[in-house]
Amino acid sequence: MRSHSDPATVRGARGYVDDLSLALDRLDTEQLDGAIEMVASRIRGGRGVFVVGNGGSSSVADHMACDWQAAAWYAGHRTREISSLTENTARITAIANDFSYEAIFEQQLTERCQPGDLLVCLSVSGASPNVLRAASAARERGVAVLSLVGRLSPLSELSDMAVHLDVHGDYGLTEDLQSLFTHMVARSVRKVGTHRVSAPARGLV
Repeated sequence: MRSHSDPATVRGARGYVDDLSLALDRLDTEQLDGAIEMVASRIRGGRGVFVVGNGGSSSVADHMACDWQAAAWYAGHRTREISSLTENTARITAIANDFSYEAIFEQQLTERCQPGDLLVCLSVSGASPNVLRAASAARERGVAVLSLVGRLSPLSELSDMAVHLDVHGDYGLTEDLQSLFTHMVARSVRKVGTHRVSAPARGLV
């Protein structure tokens, strides 16, 4: 059995690019179009959109909420809320301390969601207890659940739509593809074919 440091198993940049290219080729673009519309329709309709994830996926969740809020503003949509439930460290630590870490997303969601809103769950394993509890709470409250997961999982069963990224549990590739979805939705909401820096003097991105 080769170690992870064996040059035969560490293929560098070319190997990673090849793996990412294969993962992109496997994507079900028709399903992704449905997932994009699932998010975009809530943004256009002024509904709340909440995003959750752990670890690297929590950073993707923050990125998603940031870009989608900017896209909504650009397109003139006045949404009630587009938020990552990982962004308020004080609230997360308070819930974890007073209740449990498994409740950090569930409690924030139940405080803020309304029927017709959307919860977007990001997970490699699809088995994180805090994400599963949030998904269960969403379904109980009439909030739709969209998940982007690395494989078929318990989260898939709790989702109205589950996009399986088919990367066999590779967290790096999963997070890369989740990030791509961020920008797919932003383009759709903005109704543009590309994103460009339009006013560098004002610091816009």
